[in-house]
Amino acid sequence: MKRLFKSGLDFVKGNRTIISSLLLIIVIVGTLFLNSYVTINRFQENVDKTLRGKAVMAENIMEVAAMDHLDNMSDDLLKEKLEKIKAGDEEITQIILFSKDSNGNLVPIFGAEDLSKSELDSSQSKVMEENAKKFALSVNDAFAYLDFTGGVRHWNVTKSVRNEQGNIVGVLLMKLSLEESDALVEKSIIQVYLLSITAALVVLLLVLNHLRLFAFEVRARKLEEIDKMKEDFISMASHELKTPLTAISGYSELLSDSFSKKDSEDLHMARMKYVTNIEISVDRLKNLVSDLLDVSRIQQDRFTFDLKPIDLSAIIAEVVREISVTAQQKNLKLINEIKGIPLVIADQEKLKQVLINLIGNAVKYTFQGKVEVQSREDEDWVYITVADTGIGISAENLQSLFSKFYRIKSEKTANISGTGLGLWIAKEIAERMGGALSVESIEGVGSHFTLKLKKSK
Repeated sequence: MKRLFKSGLDFVKGNRTIISSLLLIIVIVGTLFLNSYVTINRFQENVDKTLRGKAVMAENIMEVAAMDHLDNMSDDLLKEKLEKIKAGDEEITQIILFSKDSNGNLVPIFGAEDLSKSELDSSQSKVMEENAKKFALSVNDAFAYLDFTGGVRHWNVTKSVRNEQGNIVGVLLMKLSLEESDALVEKSIIQVYLLSITAALVVLLLVLNHLRLFAFEVRARKLEEIDKMKEDFISMASHELKTPLTAISGYSELLSDSFSKKDSEDLHMARMKYVTNIEISVDRLKNLVSDLLDVSRIQQDRFTFDLKPIDLSAIIAEVVREISVTAQQKNLKLINEIKGIPLVIADQEKLKQVLINLIGNAVKYTFQGKVEVQSREDEDWVYITVADTGIGISAENLQSLFSKFYRIKSEKTANISGTGLGLWIAKEIAERMGGALSVESIEGVGSHFTLKLKKSK
């Protein structure tokens, strides 16, 4: 337990934003319950005060009837009046009228059956009732007090009854039950606390969700750190690989030049084949290193652009010339249909890199037919489309085509080398130059890659 508590404390220290969540729970839940407690108590006090006033008012009404009786009203008429008053309010549980006998003692003249019920009450209630009657004899105003009998709270009201001369001739006692109002208050208490508990649970769920999001934030932060370490490693490794690759390339050229012409033709061809394989492997590694460096620069926003009006036709013609040799080796037609297009806003070297990637890929993944470079324009944009009759791309592969390190895996592409970075880099460059790169393709028919560039005004 101690270790668990220590680890929890260390976690809170390391992630101080969680403290606000814990304080939020305590403050909101505490405020809800405190507000509920204060509101309910005030409600209870107001109900008690209202019922007390009601009891005193009823007592005053009954006093008039009792005064008339003690003066000249018949017992039956008095009983009828008091019964009507009692029947008109279910909360009145007891009405007793005491009158002085010849000895000056108070004896019940109405409500004797209620008196017999009151005798079942506790001795403490009887003492309070006797004291109340004595108090009522000494003052003019009604006297009200609370008691708890039979598991129910009551307002007990006593008042002296005086004749026209102002002499005390009796005492009126009435009990008003608070059972209904207490039940209402209890129901309100339950509803308020249920509402408070529900609100507290909602807050708790929100805070737990916040903690879950906080955990995601911590995880995302760690992933960002890992990504940065990975990018730093890629950048460092790429720079470190460039030097030995350059050296290997230089040594392979020296080795090729050092071969003696006196050697047999077969030996010479075998040696040249090995050197060629070395150069192909070096070029492949150079391309990988170059792509990795570009990825690192793009992700770290260190990829600078010199955007200015450039002649797109000239760059496309240059790229087509460079790749035409590869196309001829595969017996493919590489057709440049670009003529008379306006200047575009772009970085010349970066744009050439994108075009080499698009046209080079089209030639690489086309085994027969042709590759065409076409153009169209509208008021603001120039669209360069590289169309091929190659293997095409399935709808499933199209969704991930511009992702990093993504390569289409099939029998037709098994022997085609590539890093899976070229199209991602091309799309990033196009977008950072203010343009876009999109693709349309049908598997087994061919693909159309379209580069969108802004016109120079």
